Amino acid sequence: MAGPGASDLVQILHETTRMCQHGSKWMTIRTTVLVAAVTLLALPAAAAPVQVQFVGDDASDEVMSQVRSAMPDESSPTTVLEARRQGRRAVSAARKTLNSLGHYAPRIDLGIESSEPPSAQLRIDPGPRFSLGPVAVDFNGSPPLEAIATDIRADLPVSQGQPAIPARVLDAERWIVSQLREQGYPYAEIREKRVIGDREAETIEVTYLVRSGPRVRIGETILPEHEMVTKATYLERLIPYKAGEIYSPGKLSSFNTRLVETRLFRVARASLADEPSAIDEDGTETRDVIVTVAERQRNTIALGTSYSTAEGYGLQAEYARRNLSRRGDSLITSLTLAELEQSLNVLWRRPNEFGYGRGLVLNGGLIAETTDAYEREAVMLGASFEVARSTDFTYSYGVNAELVREQDELGERDLQIFSVFTDARLDKSDSVLDPREGWRINGRVEPSYTFGDESNPYVRSVGQVSAYVPFDEDKRFVLAGRFKAGAVLGANAADIPVDDRFYSGGGGSVRGFAYQAIGPRGADNTPLGGKSVVEASLEARYAWRKNIGLVAFVDAGSVSTDEFSNFDDAKFGAGIGLRYNTPAGPIRLDIAAPLNPSDFDDPVQIYISFGQAF
Repeated sequence: MAGPGASDLVQILHETTRMCQHGSKWMTIRTTVLVAAVTLLALPAAAAPVQVQFVGDDASDEVMSQVRSAMPDESSPTTVLEARRQGRRAVSAARKTLNSLGHYAPRIDLGIESSEPPSAQLRIDPGPRFSLGPVAVDFNGSPPLEAIATDIRADLPVSQGQPAIPARVLDAERWIVSQLREQGYPYAEIREKRVIGDREAETIEVTYLVRSGPRVRIGETILPEHEMVTKATYLERLIPYKAGEIYSPGKLSSFNTRLVETRLFRVARASLADEPSAIDEDGTETRDVIVTVAERQRNTIALGTSYSTAEGYGLQAEYARRNLSRRGDSLITSLTLAELEQSLNVLWRRPNEFGYGRGLVLNGGLIAETTDAYEREAVMLGASFEVARSTDFTYSYGVNAELVREQDELGERDLQIFSVFTDARLDKSDSVLDPREGWRINGRVEPSYTFGDESNPYVRSVGQVSAYVPFDEDKRFVLAGRFKAGAVLGANAADIPVDDRFYSGGGGSVRGFAYQAIGPRGADNTPLGGKSVVEASLEARYAWRKNIGLVAFVDAGSVSTDEFSNFDDAKFGAGIGLRYNTPAGPIRLDIAAPLNPSDFDDPVQIYISFGQAF
């Protein structure tokens, strides 16, 4: 008798669940045992509908494993005709798999067993594994330079005597084209691939018929003739090659990437001209590079909002003027109106000011803060030099100057602060706002000197590393972690400006605690800030639906008046969150509670903002 099918098991499980919900504890045990027994009885029926038997001396473990893995995933047949059809599909899958492993003359016998239910049986003799015979590369038309042709034939990744694996033969085809293009032949192609098999010799002979096309030298770069806002001199800074050098696909691709990175264009493309502008005696052609662009709108307005029970509501507005001086620059004005902070900042970024990847940033701002720890008003000016060594590694260094009036539990002070700094960021994650794989690390060191009511030198350093590990191919379940550490050296905590002290707690650090709630406190429980901080976070992120994600997290943090903090007095918070994915990134809702609260900590904190927590 056939065992129950999948639908039968579902029905049994449904009935079992209903009985467990309404029956006694004894009934629960009985029905659980029943489900286990039925499942065990059903295992033979769940076996593969096609049985495979291997014979011959060429059936290696690798061959048997891959053929069995290639069998179609089908339910057991109910008729002999259906079993025969399944068997034919299995024969086709087995033959394709054996061919891909170099077995081109397998013997596959199909039989049908008229049992209940009927089943297909394959008897497979893989036959010998073919090897490559002579492998040749012939050039049609004008061949490439003799030295290049000789190197290609000598370094070809397939050769006589190797196993005749189809994938390797195709990879060699792509390798030939790639090598020719790297040597300045942009129109190289494989016109034909001749494959001749010899069953008696058990070999496959391969001949690649290659058309190299002309060798190309890069001429002038022709920018759009129509009126363009962006100055040609700026785009010329992005060109990674020089006129007259041999064509390189990598350099032309790099130019296209740089055009896109400017974010100035809706369409940006650089390609070789259809016709040569000159031809050398040896046949080398000179072709200009034609640039086609369509510029974006120059003005952008953005609005955002945030909320947390600790920090209250916040409204952010930003206006960006792109290409202000027609040299790829941007002027960004941002306004923040929140319960704890009101600020106006202006940033002028001039990328590629000193050549590609080396830019200048000028910034200034006004800020007023009123927190539980302090009140602060400041005017700021700064300048920095940014270097982008690659798409994932950037660093900068610069100077900042501030005029500050601040008040905390220790009194009111008027300060002038001058700082120099350097920071670096290495980002190997797959997304800025919603990373699901990879890691990031960033750090900043900032020596400062204060003048005014108090004069103190000190050095503030802080670094953070975060990592993202997916647990499935679709990256629906991701484990994310973060670790941060910082310290101020050279001054007592009371002598450090309030904004340069370390605080912890809130939506960006330890959720479950109020903003700045973790760390040393005064006699009236006012946060004082500290000289060092250590924070850690762990999140389990699950993409429940296409646009909805669920998060569970644990955060920890410690702030100390010592130069090096530890976790002896750490505070811990935990909670759950909801993410709603938009085209611009996820909207974040987190609900958290302190695990070891003090008397003045609230039982629950709520945070709403944009982007993942880290």
